[in-house]
Amino acid sequence: MNDNLPFILPVLYLGNLQYWSKLVHHKNIIFNDVENYPKGSFRNRCHIVSSQGLLRLSIPLVGGKHAGQKYTDVKIDQHENWQKKHWQSLCTCYGSAPYFHHYAEKLSTNYERPVINLWEWNLNLTKMILSMLPIEQPVIRFLSTGEASEPSMDLSQFFSPKPRFIQSDNAWINIEYPQVFENTLGFLPNASILDLIFCQGPYAINVLRKCYLSDKQRDLSKF
Repeated sequence: MNDNLPFILPVLYLGNLQYWSKLVHHKNIIFNDVENYPKGSFRNRCHIVSSQGLLRLSIPLVGGKHAGQKYTDVKIDQHENWQKKHWQSLCTCYGSAPYFHHYAEKLSTNYERPVINLWEWNLNLTKMILSMLPIEQPVIRFLSTGEASEPSMDLSQFFSPKPRFIQSDNAWINIEYPQVFENTLGFLPNASILDLIFCQGPYAINVLRKCYLSDKQRDLSKF
């Protein structure tokens, strides 16, 4: 992984810490808005930490089969009242987290508005979470505007919830922080970004930066 090249990233639903450690690494972000929708990905699901362990939240999609369909065209099925269910799960799992109430009101507005398009939902939520982090806000660009012509590293298919598809990542290191259910479950790594934000608040960015190993750090680790 080359620190000097901007990353082309997918737009995920409340992506995990491995994803966010890369997203905040560059001041310029290139989001892939031309890819076809890959089934079984983090684009319509995320993992949060519950009292029973990792809990998967999945967004239901219209039609069920999306192979070959452009990601930006994928529609959300609103018949299952999934927004209310997801928000209730977040409240149940993180209601006692130190910083939950600091961010809850702002986040809840997203879960109260009707939404049709998966890409737009994920993009708006990602931008909102970026605004919660105490960093210089990055410049967001898109592949559809011709950014693929410049040197970059495409990580569009890098992140997967399926163990057999997980790729080796020498730029990622797990950093522990206090979690809500750590006393009974132990630390559960690489959950959704909201787990870190609700538990660490403004200090979340420090964890994300420690999670990313630079080229220099990776070289030193070889000795």
